Amino acid sequence: MDDFFQIAQAESAAKARVETLVREYQTKIARYVRRMVGDAEVALDLTQDVFLAAYRMVGRDPERPLTPGWLYKTATNNAISYLRRKRIVRMVPLERDTDTRSWRIDEQSAASMDLQAALQRLPAEQVSALMLTSYSGYTSHEAAEILGTTPDAVRQRVCRAMRALRAVMVERRDG
Repeated sequence: MDDFFQIAQAESAAKARVETLVREYQTKIARYVRRMVGDAEVALDLTQDVFLAAYRMVGRDPERPLTPGWLYKTATNNAISYLRRKRIVRMVPLERDTDTRSWRIDEQSAASMDLQAALQRLPAEQVSALMLTSYSGYTSHEAAEILGTTPDAVRQRVCRAMRALRAVMVERRDG
């Protein structure tokens, strides 16, 4: 009977840890995923999947520690899987130019689409490093802890990602 009580206590404590992580990281993870997938509704669904996975994990192994790094890694994997499954090609909105009676592409939307497409072509490691440091505001040391790597590796991934993104934008401008 003592074993049952200890198991129940461990599960309860583990679920409380997940609830604390949900309160602390839900908005941060959702924002991070939104920048990766470019769709707020999808980001909310993927974020919910991250925390459901956390609940399931503590249900199977209450002693396993949950870290912000695990949350971000799971969020990154979920977003990349979604993008690969969907092969997202967002339609560029067209605006009616009433003066000339012609259609034109909204340049800002086109740039956003190009950026989104470029991000989808990058390796997951580069996208996650770039999103964590450039968009979510983490330092390379914090991002390294989250991603389970070194700050130098994070900086290198960000540098490679930026180089690849620049190449796509130059190609778009010149093409």
